[in-house]
Amino acid sequence: MQQTALYTSAVIFTLVSLAHWVRFLLGAEVIIGSTPISLGLSVVAGLVSATLAVWMVMAARKS
Repeated sequence: MQQTALYTSAVIFTLVSLAHWVRFLLGAEVIIGSTPISLGLSVVAGLVSATLAVWMVMAARKS
């Protein structure tokens, strides 16, 4: 059961990471309210979510 949850989390983190990298590569502008969100934030978020995805897979393999 725990292994399934970890793999599910890994898939979700991977999808989030891919979304951030696609936004960065396409240069898509995101504005929340009147505040533009920089592309650099997508790079950081993409790296963090990719790291979490790898961590979830490693944890699932150990359990």
